[in-house]
Formats: sequence, structure tokens, C-alpha cells
Amino acid sequence: MHRWFDLAGADNTRDLGGMPTSSGRLTRRGVLLRSDTLQELTPADVVRLRQAFGLRTVLDLRAEEEVAHEGRGPLEFESVAYHHLSFLPGQWVMPGDPRHAAIVVDLDSAARVERYLSYLRLAGDAAARAVRLLAQPTTGPALFHCAAGKDRTGVLAALVLDIVGVDRESIIGDYTLTNERIALVDARLARRPSYRRPDNAITVDSLSCRPEVMRGFLDAVDRIWGGPTAWALHAGVTEADLHSLRTRLVE
Repeated sequence: MHRWFDLAGADNTRDLGGMPTSSGRLTRRGVLLRSDTLQELTPADVVRLRQAFGLRTVLDLRAEEEVAHEGRGPLEFESVAYHHLSFLPGQWVMPGDPRHAAIVVDLDSAARVERYLSYLRLAGDAAARAVRLLAQPTTGPALFHCAAGKDRTGVLAALVLDIVGVDRESIIGDYTLTNERIALVDARLARRPSYRRPDNAITVDSLSCRPEVMRGFLDAVDRIWGGPTAWALHAGVTEADLHSLRTRLVE
């Protein structure tokens, strides 16, 4: 099922609608978009997001240093609510600093699962606030994004989809859908100042979204917190928030 929301200035944008839930219903289209970085959106992209999608809110999951270095892109000048919710706590070392390590790094599957868990362990307040915001009807059609739109964005998408009852294999399928466009994502990031890596031999294959990573992450969330819903409640998301999220996102 086609879920890509094609934009000239972003390569990994898609609608979280049309996915099957345990109730037999589908997630609602036109409610949530997940995306990669928005710095290169064109004027036509902005019009499409504002008018065709009705965008009202952006959740930015990038680190403070990324936002300061890259800016918000052309949506900064639109009447769109903006929330910066970094999934990377503390200082992020940028290019030019001898301590620099690229945000897009080559990790084996076990290490990437641990990276994803660190978002909840170390930046759980930001993750919980993201879930609460997406649950609010006043948030309206919303978009959340990071840099590549696959790791931090992938974790938030998986949490939200699991909470509203989407089955695990469909969640994993959504995660790996990024692989269709990973070469485009990589090329765009490589030319951005925050992610330049002239001496880094990372390959497109090593950047791919491996199904065992998302499966391992969700299994670990089950084991540590009792599942995404239990994690959310533990992190301060209320039952009312969860009900509102399901109402908003499920047909």
C-alpha cells in the first residue's frame, strides 16, 4: 500500500495511516507524517504540507546542536506549532570538533537496539512528551522528524503504532520501508554541514533498517517496561492521553 508523501526536499516522508490494528480497523490517514530532515523543503513542498495535508504541528527530535547548526528550514516561517524534543540528551559533538562522531554511524544490530533503548532511558521525558502531544486533538495533522527519519523517528513511530494496536510485523514493515529510499537519504545528509563525513566509509547497506533491530527493540521494551503502553504510563503519559491517541489515529 502506497504511503509515501512525496516531497522534493525530503526523501523519507510517509503517512502512518492505512496500517492494520488488532481491532480489525486501520490507522487513519492524514493524521501523522514521519519524515527525515526538513531543511531543503521547496516552496511547493511547504504548500503541499500546509494545504494538502493541513499541517499544524512539527515535532523535531534532533539534538540541540543539530537544530542550531541546521536551522528549522522554511516551515519556521509558517504558522505551524513547533516542539523541539531531543531524543539525544546532553551535548552532541559537531563536525570540526576532534571528538566528533557522526550521528549516522555504522552499528551492529545489538548496538543499535541499545541506542534505541537509550532514547527511552536517557531522554524518556522528551519521548513521553512527544506521545502526549501527538495524542491531543488540538495538535491537528502533525509531522515528526529527525535527520535521516529512521532511528529516532523510527522509535517514536514504533511506540505510537504499538500503543494504538498495530501488529508488530506491520510496525517492523514500516521501519524497514525506509530502505526503499535510504540511498537518497544518505546522499542528502552527506551534503548537510551537520552530517558531513568525508573520512567515514559508511555504506548505504550499513545504514539500512534491519528488521531484527526493531524486533529486538520492541522485545526489550516488553521485557523492561512491559510493552510500549506500560512504558508510556511509567513515563507519565496518562490513560486519557492513550485513549485520545487511539481515537485520533484509528478509524
